[in-house]
Amino acid sequence: MTRLPAKAHAWDLVSGSYWNSGYYGGPAPEHDVVFAGLMRAGAPTAVVGASTVSLSRAAQDAGAELHVLDFAPGILREAGEWLGLPEDRRHMVDVTGELPERLRGRYHLVVADRLVNRFSAADLPGGLRGLRDLVAEGGTLALTVRFGWYDRDRQIHDALTPAEQRLFWRPDVGEIDYAALPDRDIPLPTWGGISGEVMREHIRGRGREARFHRDELLAAIADLGGLDRTDLVEAANGTALVVLRKAALRKGEHHDPA
Repeated sequence: MTRLPAKAHAWDLVSGSYWNSGYYGGPAPEHDVVFAGLMRAGAPTAVVGASTVSLSRAAQDAGAELHVLDFAPGILREAGEWLGLPEDRRHMVDVTGELPERLRGRYHLVVADRLVNRFSAADLPGGLRGLRDLVAEGGTLALTVRFGWYDRDRQIHDALTPAEQRLFWRPDVGEIDYAALPDRDIPLPTWGGISGEVMREHIRGRGREARFHRDELLAAIADLGGLDRTDLVEAANGTALVVLRKAALRKGEHHDPA
């Protein structure tokens, strides 16, 4: 049996419990309204990140042709069963890597809730490129992002020794490294019915995650090319929704595949 990458295993550990055991994470109410306004009946729509079932439900309610993408097989399976989604609309894909040709340019709308916060600094350019390349010409990419640290980052950091803090936060590359979590008991977030030991293993397995500011993300999007920002909506919970449009090609033009 093929061993899962550490990050995929970390998400499979929490699997269905992520949304059906008392934890109802998802976009802020301010962003739910914007996402719903982007969804269209019959339009091919990709939700990247199977844990955000609320976005998938909104797409189904709008009558969109919903597809769910994730790099962790367990959470993708759980979400697909929870949503009653046919197998051919569940795609095990890591958008930081090479996209299957069948998915390139397929979707009128691609949405992701705080997905870019889970990329490492090294993965961020490739992850943004993969998200862009899922979008059809003239289609929309809508991403929510938390700028700066999460509350849990601060909570964990404050419980560490100075030596542990230097391993946990790498300001030179702008990364939190959850793999540096010590074995001793420290305060951890609570998500529904997920036990403390499972939560510890889940967080540690997430490894390195980028933490950046607005200008850094917008610069990365501008450097990528092929996307025009149409909106940026702030929410009270500290997240922002960035709405991007993939320009339709004029006759004789072609997109740079880089």
